[in-house]
Amino acid sequence: MIIDTHVHIADTKFDADRKDVIQRAFNSKINKLIEISCEMCYWEKSLELIQQENIFASFGIHPIDVLKAVKNDYEKLEFLIQNKKCVAVGEIGLDYHYDNSKENVDAQKKSLEFQLNLAQKYNKPIIVHCRDAYDDIIDFLKKRSFVPQGVIHCFSGSLEHAKIFVDMGFYLGIDGPVTYKKSDILKEVLKNIAIDRLLVETDCPYLTPQKYRGTRNEPAYVVEVVKEIANIKKLDLQEVEKVTTQNALVLFKGIK
Repeated sequence: MIIDTHVHIADTKFDADRKDVIQRAFNSKINKLIEISCEMCYWEKSLELIQQENIFASFGIHPIDVLKAVKNDYEKLEFLIQNKKCVAVGEIGLDYHYDNSKENVDAQKKSLEFQLNLAQKYNKPIIVHCRDAYDDIIDFLKKRSFVPQGVIHCFSGSLEHAKIFVDMGFYLGIDGPVTYKKSDILKEVLKNIAIDRLLVETDCPYLTPQKYRGTRNEPAYVVEVVKEIANIKKLDLQEVEKVTTQNALVLFKGIK
């Protein structure tokens, strides 16, 4: 069985057929989903989703939303993190793709620090978002006396970055882009990083694997990611399913 460790099923792109999408996942090899609720507007919908068996959540404030977040949002976030089906904090991190102004960078780092402290306080792992900021986030995390366990979501850095994160105790989240023809750097990372440091994700409705590219991504498609990892690492498909699932259970201890 497979755990899709990163879905956004609360997204409005699933409003028309959310129930069917979830059922398709459970009818395939997917047996558990982790709903990543990192936009304040989706928190309530995520709370509804995790009422269902085998759906868990991570709550956080995404770096591109930090300038919109107010004190009450952070207070509510702390409340949400204490939910018995919340298995992580995130996705949190740094994103300089759209705006690397000093105001934005400072706000992102302040928010990241606060959420790292929440993860430490409630003994939750973290789901780290990093875009165009790998060196900066590594430097930021290394300066902390304590960094929670976690996963670098949708890893897209270099092999050097990958090795640094793994040495820090992180897992690497692998998504649909690994199936793309122009993903040579990511494929090289996978060849050199042990299977026991990998998690599989869809990030649906985004990052659709090559086989379904041009359509909305959904959890059932995470099988394509597993297949590509098996192909790159020359492992049996069942071995990749087994090990990545065990990795998820080790990291996200709240999954039962």
